[in-house]
Amino acid sequence: MPTDSWKSDASLLLVVLIWGANFPILKVALEAMPIHVLNVFRFIVSAGVLGSMYLWSRRGQDMATFFAPFKRHARRLIVLALIGYVFYQVCFVVGVNNTTAGSAALIMTSAPMWTAVVGQIAGTEYLGRFAWIGLAVSMLGTAFVVAAGSETVAVGAGSLFGNAVILLGAILWGAYTALNKPVVSDISPVAATFFGIMIALPVLAGIGAPYASGVAWGEVDLWVWLAIIFSGGLSTGIAFVIWNTAVRNVGASNTAIYNNLVPLVALAGGVLFLDETVNAWQIAGGVLIIAGLVLVRRYRLREAA
Repeated sequence: MPTDSWKSDASLLLVVLIWGANFPILKVALEAMPIHVLNVFRFIVSAGVLGSMYLWSRRGQDMATFFAPFKRHARRLIVLALIGYVFYQVCFVVGVNNTTAGSAALIMTSAPMWTAVVGQIAGTEYLGRFAWIGLAVSMLGTAFVVAAGSETVAVGAGSLFGNAVILLGAILWGAYTALNKPVVSDISPVAATFFGIMIALPVLAGIGAPYASGVAWGEVDLWVWLAIIFSGGLSTGIAFVIWNTAVRNVGASNTAIYNNLVPLVALAGGVLFLDETVNAWQIAGGVLIIAGLVLVRRYRLREAA
């Protein structure tokens, strides 16, 4: 097995941990400001972190070439920024506000499938039969983990709008991951992520501006800013760079399936820190998630070889 693939696996597990921790940490900040305003602050932090990383990666180079990666893929970077950093973000938060957390988590497990479908249509990568089976097994396992441990999976008419928006978000995230492959294969993932954030930031600022009056500034204490720094610097900053680097190194579908580990991490966190319990269906789901991940990883790498 190539050494780089193991490095990618380890880095993606770090991303899973960051994204799993991001949900409870963000709750601290959401008590003081609306989500669309919070997104603006998160992306400002992300822009600062990624800008510093990009400048560091270019040390010793002529500043005249600073925008060279953007000029080389301007149209694609704009489209990817709108898909992954604007439309997906808006769909996710709107969907969560209009359905249950269990439904949102369950529907988002379809994102790796959409990555594979879009990648297949766009011709950026090909998955064979066993890799598709692994993808299905992992999705089934995630459904077990979410549904067996939650009483808040809603499928009624009242949650139809929220579920539909979350599904659109899953498709958008899958498309972003798949369509990013040609870009990060040509320019550095740091540059691709940095310019994507910079493109999205003005759009998100425009969306968040009408909600600025809803900020409870008296409740914005040090813990709120620390939550924003964590979320912006790690969850939508460094984690996105790691994600895009893995897309380049091991493929979009092999990367996307790690999304399905996030509910498993959340489950483990509940057991370790909140004294929550797990049942046999959740344990079986965890086994299926890992088995499916191994199948996709093994047969995707075998095909690449």
